[in-house]
Amino acid sequence: MLKLPKAFWLLFLGQTLNRIGLLVPAFLVLYLEEGRLADPSSTPVVLGLFGAGVVSAGLVGGVIADIIGARRTIMGAQVACVLVSVAMIFSTNIYLIGLFALIGGFLSAVHRPAGAGLVAALVPQENFSRAYSMLHVGFNVGASLGPVLSGFLLAAYPPALFIAWSVSSLLYLLLMRAVPKDIAVPLRGGDQPWTVGRALRGVVEPFRNPVLFAYLLLSFLLACIYLQAGSALPLHMASVGLNPEQIGLVLAVNAVLMVGLLPFVPKLTARMGESAPMALGSLLVGLGFGLNALATGMSWFAVAVVIWTVGEVVYVPMAATFLARRAPARLTSTYQGSFFFAWNLGLIAGGPLGIVSAREFSYSALWLGTMVLGLLVAIGFALLPKLPGYSVLPAQVPAEDTAAA
Repeated sequence: MLKLPKAFWLLFLGQTLNRIGLLVPAFLVLYLEEGRLADPSSTPVVLGLFGAGVVSAGLVGGVIADIIGARRTIMGAQVACVLVSVAMIFSTNIYLIGLFALIGGFLSAVHRPAGAGLVAALVPQENFSRAYSMLHVGFNVGASLGPVLSGFLLAAYPPALFIAWSVSSLLYLLLMRAVPKDIAVPLRGGDQPWTVGRALRGVVEPFRNPVLFAYLLLSFLLACIYLQAGSALPLHMASVGLNPEQIGLVLAVNAVLMVGLLPFVPKLTARMGESAPMALGSLLVGLGFGLNALATGMSWFAVAVVIWTVGEVVYVPMAATFLARRAPARLTSTYQGSFFFAWNLGLIAGGPLGIVSAREFSYSALWLGTMVLGLLVAIGFALLPKLPGYSVLPAQVPAEDTAAA
């Protein structure tokens, strides 16, 4: 791990701290309802606006990063986060709150494709999987600690939710100031200067490539399975008698295993090629969620979490690497943005669909369905190399001053 450059570790630390202090949507709902700033009919709308901002950030954030630079995009987003978080402290009008929720959702996620694209500039290609694994470790650490911090702050002083968000954004901003400045990618033969039309063509380019479109579609379907962890799975555990503390402990198994295993997985999967880790990971995710159909208590749910977490650990390093290896130099973040768009779309589609399916049929039917879908996704990833046009672009060499940082 120490072979990764200093600049990468600054990015890693910044993203981790930012994720810890980031506004958690569930606690935004609690803040609004407990403070009587919104009624139960308005909070879903606010939550939906926040989610819409997150989804749009994947596509738009990648393009912005490729136009003005990943470092500038991250730093600009953090400045805007501070302004929005402060504004939300003093907002009492539900329409303004909805607007700020939309903007806040966008700003909370716009740095992720920029950061993923920045990795391709900071790290040699042979270390891509290791670097992306570590970023995911940081994200999971933040995702585990963030709700704990939010719960404490909400109980002590509700506006502190936004103060924590602004402080974490400022820390991220300061850390990124120490990262080497963006280096413009020179125009090559046939390249055109950035225009609105060229930016839009860049956004759709990954979706027009048969191999990348198949990869993004499979990633979306896998997200629909995996993101049941935040929707149908807690409801199922509650329905069989688990209390909130037990549910939290079961889901904490995921974060602990991710942090413990992810740093070491790239070495184990390095010889498996590209499609095999994604296929195996998808199979294990589907199998893990499928086992929930047999669960009646805390122990069995925990076993299922262990299995789908191992699948996640195997899948994650190659997910971002797959796009990074294929992205043209001037579209690195745009390509990463297409993945975040597909994955976050799985949150919007998969979460509600899972809950509806469980209520219309049964939780057992839902989990058996996810297992079948996981098997199909695994087959799809295994067949990716058979598609016409499947290839890997030559490695992009990081700038000397960046790599030596």
